[in-house]
Amino acid sequence: MPVIWSVPAIVLRIVDGDTAHLLLDLGWHISYEARCRIIGINSPEIATAAGLEAKAFAETLLPIGGAVTFASHSLDKYGRPLGAITDADGEDFGAHMLSAGHAVALKD
Repeated sequence: MPVIWSVPAIVLRIVDGDTAHLLLDLGWHISYEARCRIIGINSPEIATAAGLEAKAFAETLLPIGGAVTFASHSLDKYGRPLGAITDADGEDFGAHMLSAGHAVALKD
């Protein structure tokens, strides 16, 4: 799937294991706050013990205030930006969630 745009962002909070609230830097001194859904993964619902564990693990990978890059692919069915998050070292957040067992892979 082609990347529509890639922007620097700051982590504002982790919503759950597959959604992060980011401050997206759109350029020209324009920022946009959005709940961003991670493409290709699904984590347990937050109301479950596994969901709380997934969120806690995600918070270790994406600390609040941390600089990341968000590569958007599209909007999801709820209008949220859908894409990949990479940290300052280029590590893919979704891949880490999958390898740690806190998410399962989804078909695009």
